[in-house]
Amino acid sequence: MVSSPSPFAAVRSVAGLRVLLVDPYLRREDPMERKGEEQYPSLGLLSLAAYARQKGADVRVVDLTFARGLEPFDRALRSFSPEVVGVHTKTLTLPRSLAIARRARAGGAFVLAGGPDSSSRPEAYLAGDFDAVATGEGETALVELLGARAQGESLFGLPGIAFRHQGKVVRGPPRPFLPDLDALPLPAWDLIDLEEYLSRWERSTGSRRMAVVTSRGCPFDCSWCSKPTFGRSFRQRSVRSVVEELGALRELYGVNYVRICDDVFGIQRRWTEEFLDALLDRHWGLQFECLSRADLLRPEWLPRLKAAGLRRVFLGVESGSQAMLDLMNRGTTLGQVERASAALRTHGIGQYWFLMLGYPGETLEDLDATVRLFRRFAPEEYSVSVAVPLPGTRLERIVDDGSGSVASQGRPSLLYEGVFPPPVYRWTRARMRFWRRLDPITRKYVPVVGETMGSATDWWSQEIARKVLTGGPLQAPAPGRSLWPSWISSLLSGPPPRRSR
Repeated sequence: MVSSPSPFAAVRSVAGLRVLLVDPYLRREDPMERKGEEQYPSLGLLSLAAYARQKGADVRVVDLTFARGLEPFDRALRSFSPEVVGVHTKTLTLPRSLAIARRARAGGAFVLAGGPDSSSRPEAYLAGDFDAVATGEGETALVELLGARAQGESLFGLPGIAFRHQGKVVRGPPRPFLPDLDALPLPAWDLIDLEEYLSRWERSTGSRRMAVVTSRGCPFDCSWCSKPTFGRSFRQRSVRSVVEELGALRELYGVNYVRICDDVFGIQRRWTEEFLDALLDRHWGLQFECLSRADLLRPEWLPRLKAAGLRRVFLGVESGSQAMLDLMNRGTTLGQVERASAALRTHGIGQYWFLMLGYPGETLEDLDATVRLFRRFAPEEYSVSVAVPLPGTRLERIVDDGSGSVASQGRPSLLYEGVFPPPVYRWTRARMRFWRRLDPITRKYVPVVGETMGSATDWWSQEIARKVLTGGPLQAPAPGRSLWPSWISSLLSGPPPRRSR
C-alpha cells in the first residue's frame, strides 16, 4: 500500500503458519439487522488477515454472515487444519463464538478471541474453550502471538494478550497503539466472497456498496459507549492512503457507494477539507455516508460535502431532553442538533437518527421531549434502542446489574430494572412510527393536519396512555372542564357559528 518501511519490521517471521480467522455473525439469526440491510464485511478481521499474510502466515477467512450455520467453519477446519483459529467477537455472538472455540480446540488448534466483546470481558471467553484473548488493537498482537507459538515460547509478558494459566487469567501489559495506520496493508478483500455483499446491495439499492475506515478511535466519552479496543485514542489515516483504497475498490470491484465507518467523521477540520478536495478533483461520482456529531457538522462544510458525494449522515441524537444528553455525557446541545438537522434538510442530505430510551434518570417528560424533537424534524430514517449497560462502560457502573441478554425474536429489551414498565417504551416507539408515516403527507399537503394530529397524540399520551401504561389512575376532569382537549370538544359540539362579515 505504501513504499515506506513498516514500523512493525521487528515482528518475528511467522512464515507458513496456518491461521483461520472467523467472523461468527449470522445474518439470518439477527432479525433486527436483517431488516436494515446494513451488512458489510468485518473490516477489522480483514485487516488482521492482510497484516498476518504480509508477515508470511498462511491465512484463510471464514465469514458466516450469509451462511445458515457453522458448516463453512467445519469444512475449513477439516480441509485447512489450522494451527491457530482467531474469532472476532461481539456481544450478540458470544454463544456461537464459544461453539466455534469448542470445535477448534477439538480439532487441535490454538484458539484466540479478539474484538470488542472479548476485550471487554476476557474472562467470559477464557472460561470457555478459548486459549487466549487479544485485549486491544489486534494486528501486532496476533502476529506476535503467532511468532511465540511458532517458536514454542510462553505467552507471559506478551502485551495485549490475556490467557489461562493454572486456572487463573493472566494479563500481559497494555499494547501501544499502532503509530502509523498508513503502514497497514489494504484489507484482504480477496479472502471473502465480497461479491456476495456487493450484489446484494446492488439488488436492493442499485449501487455497489462497501465500507471503509479512515481513522481509529473516538476522543469523546459518552457514558454508554464501550471502547475496549481503541479507548479514547484517535488516529487518522492520511488522505492519500484513503483515496488509494477508494480507488482500488472502484477499479477492482466497481464500488460506487461507500460507508465511512469511523466512530466519528469530521473530527479533524484540515483533514476533512483535504479529503473533500481529493474527491472533488477526481470526479469519480462516488457517493458516501458517514456517522458524525451535531457539533461537528459545520454549516460551511455542507455544500462541499454534498458536492463531494455525501448522501446520508448518521447522527447520534439520542434524546430530545438536554437533561438526558447531559446525563449521557454526550457533549452536545439540543440547539446544535436542531441547527445540524435543519441544515442537512436544507442541503438535501439524508439523516439517520439514533435514539435511546430507558437511560437511568429518564422521566416521562424526557420521553415526550424526544418525541416532540422527532416530530419537528422527522428524519428520513431512524432507529430506537434501549439503554444497554455494556461491559466496561460508565452506564454499567450506574446500574445495579449489568448482566442480561437481548430478548428473542429481535425485540430489544431493557437489560436492567427500568423506571417504567416496557409498554411505556413501546408506546413511545409507536408514537414515532405513527408520526414518521404521517409526516410526508402533512408536510407536503396539509401542514395544519400535522399540527392537529401532533397535539392530539400529545394529549392522548399524557392524559390516557401514560396513566394506563404506568398503572396510574385516570382522574376525572375538573368541574367545568371537558375530558377532551379543546379542539376535540369543538368538533363534538357541532360546527362553529358562522362569522358575520
